[in-house]
Amino acid sequence: MSSVPPTLIHSTLAKQLEAEGAFVYLDLAAEARKKGIDVISFGIGQPDFKPPEEVLTAIKDAIDQGHIGYISSLGLPELRAKVAEYLNEKYNTDVKPEEVAITVGAKSAIFMAINLLTRPGDEVIVPDPGFPAYECTVRFAGGRPVFLCLKEEDEFRMTPERVEECLTKNIKCILVNTPHNPTGSVLKKEDVEGLLEIAKRENLAIISDEIYEDFVYEGKHHSFLSMPEWRDYVIYISGFSKTWALTGLRIGIMVAREEVIKKVGVMAINIYSCPPVPFQYGALKALELGLDWFKDIKEEFKRRRDAACDELNKIPGVKALRMPGTFYLFPNVKDLVSKLGYKSVKDLAKAILFEAGVALLPGTAFPLHGGDGFMRLSYVLPVDKIREGLHRVREWVESK
Repeated sequence: MSSVPPTLIHSTLAKQLEAEGAFVYLDLAAEARKKGIDVISFGIGQPDFKPPEEVLTAIKDAIDQGHIGYISSLGLPELRAKVAEYLNEKYNTDVKPEEVAITVGAKSAIFMAINLLTRPGDEVIVPDPGFPAYECTVRFAGGRPVFLCLKEEDEFRMTPERVEECLTKNIKCILVNTPHNPTGSVLKKEDVEGLLEIAKRENLAIISDEIYEDFVYEGKHHSFLSMPEWRDYVIYISGFSKTWALTGLRIGIMVAREEVIKKVGVMAINIYSCPPVPFQYGALKALELGLDWFKDIKEEFKRRRDAACDELNKIPGVKALRMPGTFYLFPNVKDLVSKLGYKSVKDLAKAILFEAGVALLPGTAFPLHGGDGFMRLSYVLPVDKIREGLHRVREWVESK
């Protein structure tokens, strides 16, 4: 008889999934606080502003009115219709309500899309650095992630030229994230067009995670939905966590041709039955309000981006590009790691946390080698806190 308890004998599938680095360092920051350290955290990517009051009122009203039962696994019909209308106006496209699924956050949409499109042995191009859930979900689905290393000289964009270098006969899908976590890059129109041309030529699917689509400070966001041929090649994913600061409510969006959405509905039934109903009424109200209220928020985040970039570039051994999107920067700290004699960027991040009281994430948390020598900074803090935190880091570096 085995000496290992049966609940500790785990499947090979489960072993493919890994903890997300941002949450690991969130726990480390909590550990530092327990030791009495006053921590300023640039760690987790959670907006610090409140959504419009009307959105929260709509959620409360939905509960009061008894909207707490099961509904379709694909979401409220009126919300699916509103999402289609909203995206059509935003991207001059032609999404139909039946081509929309409401999901439990964008993360479940990513999980379902990858598992739907990936067969055992298939290869999927994923960005490195990139959102950690991409590559481990590909492995969970039985596929093999092919890492496309994003380059600082390309402003960390997934360019068609870089994708061409990664193509093999087993590639079936390209996973795209624009605007990009963790670097803040934004694809240009020619990038989006070029990636779609590759997909058409090679008969590949594109899963496009566009959750940060409204956080673009220079230029504009170019959505794959704006391409006329999107139905045959694209699964679009977004949600309400970032623009509307509804992270904990877990309401995501998937758009794909109707046959794909029907399959997603079956997967959703088996995973979570349906997305939380009262929160969908909040999402419906959010779309009805539109984005006029968000203009001031975006301007504030641009100020934060500029302050963070300026302060980072004052730190000896640090170089930060002024990235055009999201609320992240991805400074190059290779010279700093070398100067201070640390073995890795992870060791540097821990030292800054416990000695300077500032939480920054090592680039290798996203999730492999593309972030080696870089750190991610999430500027979801007021400008004065951003300056204070990075001033602490500079003083700590200069004291070494």
